Amino acid sequence: MTLDQLRCLCAIAETGGFRLASERMRRSQPAVSQQIKALERELGHSLVERRAGTLTPVGQRMYERARHILVEAESLVREMDDFGEGQGRVLRVGTSDTTALYALPPVMSAFSKRMPEARLMLVNRSSDAIAEHVARGDLDLGIVTLPVAQKVLEQRPLFEQALVLVTPQNHPLATQSATTLDALRHEPMLLLDAATRTGSLLRSYFQDAGFMPQVVLDTGSFEVIKRYVAEGIGVSFLPRAVVTSADTALAVVEVADVPSVRIGAVWRSEAYQTRVERTFLQIAEEMLQPMQ
Repeated sequence: MTLDQLRCLCAIAETGGFRLASERMRRSQPAVSQQIKALERELGHSLVERRAGTLTPVGQRMYERARHILVEAESLVREMDDFGEGQGRVLRVGTSDTTALYALPPVMSAFSKRMPEARLMLVNRSSDAIAEHVARGDLDLGIVTLPVAQKVLEQRPLFEQALVLVTPQNHPLATQSATTLDALRHEPMLLLDAATRTGSLLRSYFQDAGFMPQVVLDTGSFEVIKRYVAEGIGVSFLPRAVVTSADTALAVVEVADVPSVRIGAVWRSEAYQTRVERTFLQIAEEMLQPMQ
């Protein structure tokens, strides 16, 4: 039995079949199949239902044990790396576009100065996708919207993003420092896509408040929303941090009881955390927590 065979089995379990597993492992499908066949011969059990691409009961049990073995093996390599030239390793961090654009630049700059031998690789995806990549071990750390569903992940809150109403500068509400949700019932609204964590949070808030927004645009992009608000198409709710001094055509108005978005770091709780990862987390806490 080899670690490579266990990796192939885990890839099939987590992707749902040989084709996707081979794509993840960057190998041919026959190569992955051969590894599984060799493992099955050694164990004397069928591990994968070939037609469905799903695990047999024995295969599922094997996957649960194999996953822990692989985490331990990877942790051992990472821990040994810390005794040598560990500072020169690659740190793989994932986060959303918004956090990457508005929160992480100073963190990355400070990290590069403190650990110049480390190489930082940043991946932009949705919070849910980043959490999944971290849980699978494809990324070392994630800076995501909390909470996350994966039980294998450790979560550490970093800061909260307040959500505010954003209007054009010439809008009647722009002269007010605060307003109510009820005052927005007839306002055309540019709403964040429900597939985003912030968009989902806003929709739950509206539903609990009995508020039915007059949606004229549904998008996952903060930048698209800002542009259309500036053009007078409607109003929107956005994290305060995304409205900067450069957005001179926009006004920010407080609305009572609007929920905040919690942003935090996630990593695999079973995996060894290297000096590089610990340093990045320390810097992120030092620089992001004052943003609350």
